[in-house]
Amino acid sequence: MSALGDGLNQLRQLLLQLEDQSIDQPIGTAEEVLQAIELATAFELFETESSNLLMQIAANLWDRVRQQDLSAEELQVVSEKLRAIGYADVEIQELLDLEGEE
Repeated sequence: MSALGDGLNQLRQLLLQLEDQSIDQPIGTAEEVLQAIELATAFELFETESSNLLMQIAANLWDRVRQQDLSAEELQVVSEKLRAIGYADVEIQELLDLEGEE
């Protein structure tokens, strides 16, 4: 999973570089504009789908984690990992509350 997250971060950096280049080197023709829009849309869709997949993987793994008897320190590590891939603090707290109820 770490490799997938690293890949997404590299993709994000590439998109930022492309954006910077497009400012420095404006697109000339209408066809180039359409191609740039198509490429940007494809990257955005890929990033969205990848993010959704990461969230689903994390949810599945959280279900497995909840079956274990974790210490407070271990729960903190899990919370930090969830936060790093996009979970909001409210969502993490909800998961922890569910863990406490079981």
